[in-house]
Amino acid sequence: MQHRSQNKDKLLHRIRIIKGHLESIEKMISEDQYCLDIVHQSRAVQKALKKLDEKIVEDHLHNCVVDQIKSGDEERTTEELLTLFQYR
Repeated sequence: MQHRSQNKDKLLHRIRIIKGHLESIEKMISEDQYCLDIVHQSRAVQKALKKLDEKIVEDHLHNCVVDQIKSGDEERTTEELLTLFQYR
């Protein structure tokens, strides 16, 4: 099923921020910066990715899941959600 987000611009903005953090980490490593500073930056990326996941799942629940249930596809919806929560 196609991802359809009413928050596409916000999601893409988050991704650009994450890319910037990753580029910072790459530069820090290449410049032999202090390890804990690199770890701190890495954790910021991990936190940002988690928040991105949460927003995508939220969109999925409000859009795709609602559409699937309305169309009578409860079984598929249930399987997708079970798979999603097993992943976490």
